Amino acid sequence: VFSSYAAGIHPGATWRTSTDSFPAPHLRRSKVTGVRIALDAYQALQSYGGVSRYVRELVPVLAGSSPADSFVLFTNRFRQLSPSWNPRLPNVRCYDLRIPRRLMQAGWDHLAWPPVEAFIGSLDVFHGTHFVLPAVRRAKRVLTVHDLTYLRHPEYFANRALNERGYRKELPRALARADAVIADSRQTRDDLIELMGYPEGRIRVIHHGVDERFWVSADSASLAEMKARYGLSRPYLVFLVGTAEPRKNLLRTVRAARRAAPGVPLVIIGERAAIRGLLGDDLAGVILPGVLPDEDLPVVLNGAELALYPSLYEGFGLPALEAMAAGVPLITSNRSALPEVVEKAAVLVDPESEDNIEEAIRELLEDGDRRQQLIKLGRARARELSWDLAAQRVVEVYRELV
Repeated sequence: VFSSYAAGIHPGATWRTSTDSFPAPHLRRSKVTGVRIALDAYQALQSYGGVSRYVRELVPVLAGSSPADSFVLFTNRFRQLSPSWNPRLPNVRCYDLRIPRRLMQAGWDHLAWPPVEAFIGSLDVFHGTHFVLPAVRRAKRVLTVHDLTYLRHPEYFANRALNERGYRKELPRALARADAVIADSRQTRDDLIELMGYPEGRIRVIHHGVDERFWVSADSASLAEMKARYGLSRPYLVFLVGTAEPRKNLLRTVRAARRAAPGVPLVIIGERAAIRGLLGDDLAGVILPGVLPDEDLPVVLNGAELALYPSLYEGFGLPALEAMAAGVPLITSNRSALPEVVEKAAVLVDPESEDNIEEAIRELLEDGDRRQQLIKLGRARARELSWDLAAQRVVEVYRELV
């Protein structure tokens, strides 16, 4: 039992160290079939962001690779903010619980009631994809933890109230309930051990993957049409930010790119209002196309001279992986999970040094051979991190539990 707010742990949280419900990783996969799994799909309602992408990419591969199993996409919200996300697969159905999320969370936290099976029927596994695990009758519970950045650097986040609730209250409670925890990276696993005191033996590291659509080789016609549509008539750099937050390091990156390549615009892909909120009036040399449709994003990435992703801290860094798959030479950060994700397939920089970022941009723009080498290395590395492999390992966790 731990009771240290300083470590971000909710008083009364208990990390179960027994392996009775979660066998050691060397055990062979069970022959159990016909498992019924529910996943929290609330984050998939968002049109962008790393957790939304995680759910939207993982679920179809899970369902497609496990046709004998059935999947329920569970969302809990009171207001109809957007249509439910539905991959429309034969073994997937959606359940949208129209009760205020905070009210339901309070019942689960303080009363351990009502069990989620009361709404969606009997379950073998419930998979929480972001912070929350419900009360259950008999189902085993799996929690994916994407990062613990806020516990290390709360100053990297704009919405402090939301993250205080998520990281200081919801996450510790969910960890105490979990039968298994999936970490997106070794960095996140190590942060769970160090910051939350969570037992290493209960954590499985399962990297994200990258969708096949990112392997583009745009012909001149399609690339020209795309450039014209987004006003990209000359060479450009690209920064796929995901969720725009202070940790994305936008101001330093914009200033470094402006000095290194005057006249070469930096295309920052993401939600315009949030990006403008971080940059203020410092928009010279910046193009903001907004959140791109899935079919456009790989081509816009592929058309760039360089991709930049010098984030201050990441639990994984999916935009870096997607840029490499799209065939763009990448400059990224030398800290957190990013070196683990890119390995030797990108140029690593100190994200707090504008000079270091500027130098890397300038040198790479001047070295065509190095750019071609990074494209080759990046695509090879991206091939090693597929959603097929991620889904296979997630299913193995489910089967170990049941």
